[in-house]
Amino acid sequence: MSTGIPLIQPSNTALNLNATAAKRSIFSAPTVDLNPTHGMVHDMDRDQNDEEYVAILHLDPSPIKKGVSADSWVKTNRTLRSTFRPTTNEIAVYVAGRKAAEEFPTKQKSSVEDNTIFLCQAAIPESRIPFIKQTFKVFLDVASKDPYKAGGTSDYKHHLERYNKTIEEHLAHLYMESKTNDTLEIEQETILMESFSAVWQLAEAVFLTSDRKRPIALMFNEWLATHDATQDPELGKTLLADSSKLTHPDFWSYIRRCLLRGMIESVIFILEQTLNEEEDEQVARALEELVRVLSDIPSSEKSFPLGEFHTRHMKWKEECKKFTHSKHVKHLGKGAKEVMKVLSCEVEEIIDVSDRWEEAVSGTFLFVHPDCERENIGQILETCLPPFLESTDVTLLDRIKIAILQMDDIKTVRLCGEFHPWLVAHLSTVLQQYGYLDMSAVDLQDIATQGWDSKIHDFFVIGYAQSLMSNLSLWEIVAGYLLRCGHTGRSTLSEWICHVPLNSSENAHKVLKFCEENDLKDSLRSINRVMAVEEEKRGDYAQAIQHFIVSKDLDRVAKVVDNLVLGYLERGQFDLDDTLASIESLDTSSSHVQFLRSYAGFHRDYKNGKLAKAGEVLVKLLANGTAPKKYWIVLLLDALPLLENKQQVIFDSSDTFVLMQSLEELVGSQYKSEYLQLLPQSSSGSTSTVEEKESQLDVLRLSLTRNLARSFVHPPHRPDEDVLMA
Repeated sequence: MSTGIPLIQPSNTALNLNATAAKRSIFSAPTVDLNPTHGMVHDMDRDQNDEEYVAILHLDPSPIKKGVSADSWVKTNRTLRSTFRPTTNEIAVYVAGRKAAEEFPTKQKSSVEDNTIFLCQAAIPESRIPFIKQTFKVFLDVASKDPYKAGGTSDYKHHLERYNKTIEEHLAHLYMESKTNDTLEIEQETILMESFSAVWQLAEAVFLTSDRKRPIALMFNEWLATHDATQDPELGKTLLADSSKLTHPDFWSYIRRCLLRGMIESVIFILEQTLNEEEDEQVARALEELVRVLSDIPSSEKSFPLGEFHTRHMKWKEECKKFTHSKHVKHLGKGAKEVMKVLSCEVEEIIDVSDRWEEAVSGTFLFVHPDCERENIGQILETCLPPFLESTDVTLLDRIKIAILQMDDIKTVRLCGEFHPWLVAHLSTVLQQYGYLDMSAVDLQDIATQGWDSKIHDFFVIGYAQSLMSNLSLWEIVAGYLLRCGHTGRSTLSEWICHVPLNSSENAHKVLKFCEENDLKDSLRSINRVMAVEEEKRGDYAQAIQHFIVSKDLDRVAKVVDNLVLGYLERGQFDLDDTLASIESLDTSSSHVQFLRSYAGFHRDYKNGKLAKAGEVLVKLLANGTAPKKYWIVLLLDALPLLENKQQVIFDSSDTFVLMQSLEELVGSQYKSEYLQLLPQSSSGSTSTVEEKESQLDVLRLSLTRNLARSFVHPPHRPDEDVLMA
């Protein structure tokens, strides 16, 4: 992104990114829907038509100036593009050319809005969090099952049904919530969950049902009766309460819609109520005949000998046609003509009186092809759909349902991917387990690329996990999804989990434990390094050292040790008892930690009056090379009080020679000036001069010489020598 482009954060009112009434979920709706009208059965993937766009925009400030219509704006070779960043749920919207500048007849001047990037953030609604958590548990159970393993079918179906149960429970909660808290968020969530429920149950009926013999026509009618929101149940109650039902303007249209949805019993009931109240004998006779015809419809749920159901249905169709041409029809009024078209059992007539494609398909199933096999659904769809797909009212959700009915698994998941990441992630997982989504048949952008080594559903599960990343409280769920997506998922997880905030010790422990249990070694090292840096800033040096060691950052371990030693030199005493105690308990092979541990032991022994033991530790640090050479001068100065002790000789001759040799090695080194920087400063607080440093060295040499002489005359008494003499 170039630095010359200003970034404008939209106001709070612009955080609602819904672009169309048909796509009300925060994730599924783009900021601007450029072309939601694709819908032809054989034309799902055609290029965008230049004349098709939606002029609904929820950005404030807007890239389109006030007073400028979307139509005129588009004609200036402009459109809107967007990029989604899943880790933060941010959408960047910017103006782009609809065509290459060379292809456009007139040159357009650039405006400030053209050079502005509009940033929006789509937060996950709080009301959806329980649903996300619950369906993740179902996903874990379902993803671990095989529906085709011996004995596993019933168990798998049990877990599969939990998806429906979870959706319905969340819907029930939203319905209750809307009574007391009727907000836009609750309304959007309700519409989204209703869409999930409709798609999921239709997919189960077509793809996943274990009862393949159950007529698809019956299953579709049941599904439509459950999920069709266009049929107003209150209207039926109103009609039943009306004393003049036949004269009600909505009576016959209500009957027609019920028939198209397969609600035969409801139609018979309301017609019988009307018949009981009707005083006109001719009208009553017509109603009686209509009830008789509808009551005789053969039920596809009943078992018939082979071919008998078809024979009965053909006979019933003849009765229907006979009734529609009888003298009784004229007594029912003009409104009954639409009902007669349904009962004509002709596809063209049914399509003509259907308001939506679902009605046309349902009516064709019920009255024309009730014994249709799943393999022949496509033929019915080719007949019923074209008149409706030309309409702009066909939404993405409609196209998903149509793809399911076509039993086109690839198209189904592609369109579900456009609709919502939750839906495509979970539905594709189940479809793949049932043997759908053949890799060789894939023609999906971003999936059929060379090197993709995972299952198709992994691609969608990763996408869904990414959409949850902005809500940091869901990190365990995000990690759980990614873990089950092969190498690609683990790679994504290994990088992302390092960015989970470690804002409490409990959360940090959870993240580290998760990485350890799932063998995320690189992530474990990175997280330990981050924790160590923060602990070092807080002065929690022991924990910092421990985490730096786990992260294998030995340079940082050395730096922490240096800070501790330098702090001692500034204060003149070790006042880090808790830190030192923790450091001593560390199990590490780090030479710097070993030095600090031994050096802490020296100060503890000296403080407790164990002078001989303290001197022994000091000599070992110099003799075996545990102490870094830059600290040798510090150790030699620490030895001065022991060298000048009047009560006893602490160092024997060999120890004194070690001290003297160490001193000469320092002063004879080419790095002498660097090594002597740790000598105490002058009394004035300024840096010691060369003469002052040499004076301090002379004091040290004199003390060593005196101690050497004393050690020959009065050798130090060692407890281990008493043991040897005995």
